[in-house]
Amino acid sequence: MSDFNKYTSKIDYSAIIEFVLQNGELMHYKKREYFNRQGEVCYKMGYVVSGSFRYCCINSAGESKVVGYTFENSFVGNYPACRLEDRSNVEIQALCDCSVYVVSNKQITQFYEQNIENQRLSRSIAETLLWEVYDRMITMYSMTPEERYIEILDRCPALLNLISLKELASYLMICPETLSRLRRKLVQK
Repeated sequence: MSDFNKYTSKIDYSAIIEFVLQNGELMHYKKREYFNRQGEVCYKMGYVVSGSFRYCCINSAGESKVVGYTFENSFVGNYPACRLEDRSNVEIQALCDCSVYVVSNKQITQFYEQNIENQRLSRSIAETLLWEVYDRMITMYSMTPEERYIEILDRCPALLNLISLKELASYLMICPETLSRLRRKLVQK
């Protein structure tokens, strides 16, 4: 599912991936186990070697809303909260059994401070994540729910093999009934 998070194709992450694989601790998460809880201070990031995670936030009504996913061969964690050692504004939960190489924020800092190339990578990661969030926000304003649905399935055709329609609706910021109507409409075309 390498096309889900667009940022993964924008810069070369090989140096930090290699660092995490060499220095991280291999951790196993069972389905529904949390990598991070909303409201808890973040001290770690990880590289997913198998499995996938869902990012959710709990709104003021106590409802869980899907805000993102991460899949095999990509990073997991709340990067801004980890780097600032701040409280997470999302919960990160395993969708299935997962294997993740986990590093601490201290280890990440040591990696970035090793040389100028790693410092540039740090800046590129921050800029790229900002771009990803900004792009998602603009998409919510500029595309209809139908266009967002088509775009995500064109980019990630196997997505519905991994997540439920209810979760996809939450991610697209529409109700499940609206998603069902969109799907019926597109089938009829």
